[in-house]
Amino acid sequence: MRIQHNIAALNSYRNLTNNNSAVSKNLEKLSSGYRINRAGDDAAGLAISEKMRAQITGLETAQKNAQDGISLVQTAEGALTEVHSMLNRMVELADQSANGTYDNETDRANLQKEIQSLKDEIDRISEGTNFNGINLLDGSLGSGTTGVTAASAANTAATAGNFDAQVNFSFSGLEAGKTVTVKTVAKGTASGITADASGNITLALEAEANKTYTQADIDKLINDATLPKSASGLKITIDNDIKIGTTDGAADVVQVNAAVVAAAKNSSATDAANGITVTANTAGSGNDGHTLTFDNTTGNAKGVTVLANGNVTINLAGGNYTASEINSMLAKAGADMTVSFDGTKSDADLKGAGAAGVFTLAGGAGLASGGGLTLQIGDTADSFNQLTVKVGNMSSTSLGIGAIDISTQEGGKAAVDLIKSAINQVSSTRGDLGAIQNRLEHTINNLSVTTENMTAAESRIRDVDMANEMMAYTKNNILVQASQAMLAQANQIPQGVLQLLQ
Repeated sequence: MRIQHNIAALNSYRNLTNNNSAVSKNLEKLSSGYRINRAGDDAAGLAISEKMRAQITGLETAQKNAQDGISLVQTAEGALTEVHSMLNRMVELADQSANGTYDNETDRANLQKEIQSLKDEIDRISEGTNFNGINLLDGSLGSGTTGVTAASAANTAATAGNFDAQVNFSFSGLEAGKTVTVKTVAKGTASGITADASGNITLALEAEANKTYTQADIDKLINDATLPKSASGLKITIDNDIKIGTTDGAADVVQVNAAVVAAAKNSSATDAANGITVTANTAGSGNDGHTLTFDNTTGNAKGVTVLANGNVTINLAGGNYTASEINSMLAKAGADMTVSFDGTKSDADLKGAGAAGVFTLAGGAGLASGGGLTLQIGDTADSFNQLTVKVGNMSSTSLGIGAIDISTQEGGKAAVDLIKSAINQVSSTRGDLGAIQNRLEHTINNLSVTTENMTAAESRIRDVDMANEMMAYTKNNILVQASQAMLAQANQIPQGVLQLLQ
């Protein structure tokens, strides 16, 4: 018999310690509701569970994003509801004006006043409709920049022509970053629309003296063209017929809205779309209005040409130009005209693209398309978990009704088709928005189901089975009591040695 080491007591104590630890873990799981409270409980299970938790969080946030997207779409579509109502009223007014029972000076003049008022309201809705400070209908979310002006397009071919008058263009239906170039080509070369490998679009018009292209001609060119997906909704709208003028051998030039601004003497004119203001100080010879034109010389020497009537052409090589640099060029050439750029743009320098006469203010327009608004509707950054919402410019100019005038019977007749075309354009936009809303609703349902299933899977890994854990607790609690009793018994064993000493 030994008294220095009580092996039976040590064994009982070890078991008691283990049982106490097991009971402690049982209580921790029962009180927290989790099977895994620390990495030591199940390292692999913890890693899988945390990854699932991140996915669940992403799915729940994606549902909120999709719901916000529906709210945005409903805001835009709701505003277009009223635009539709006004367009229908405009059809009524145009039909009235087309009737021969009205006189121009009184009746049709009053009809035109209401037309103008409705156009102003359409423009106000286009500019003012926003969601959380994001403009929805001004073209900034559009599939293309609108309100762009092109004029005096020419080609290097000797037989190419010019536009003999300024023409307002509106472009839509392009993906972000794509551009549209409008140019004339040599007589005998077929008119048409082409796209380069990057998806940029060129509208080529055959140059022939006095040749005219109507809106129907442009629409047919688009319909006949085979265009990439980036231009699947391409629409080019003109405010007047394009008339090809005299032969011109100038460089291939397309002047955009920033490029052609006319100002009367001692007054200013502003190109709002591109943020350029032109100030004409005095009248030119025989002309009370000055027109400033920017030409891209594609690398040739830049300079200023002042015509006898006071009109000015500035030739700019590819690069960036500040208003100060351009005004210095104007002053040296004796041009009685100055320009200023909209300081609210992110970069107020005029940028010459170096080709095809495309100019833009950074953060502004040019002929590049708008990028739309991207919704994050999934738990990863993959492109299939993102949805882009695009809404074109819904102003009267972009809808093709900015210049309608029903103050004459002929004007009323012409306006009917233009307004109905605008109605179709708004209907198409509302249809697109409705399709997006329906898609988002399905997206929310799918995200909800996925979140539910992922939560169930994570629960099976992380959560404790209370019934099973209670059984384990009961067992371990009994073992603790038993080991305590056996430790007490083991401690009595060495006392038997005292009997030997008597």
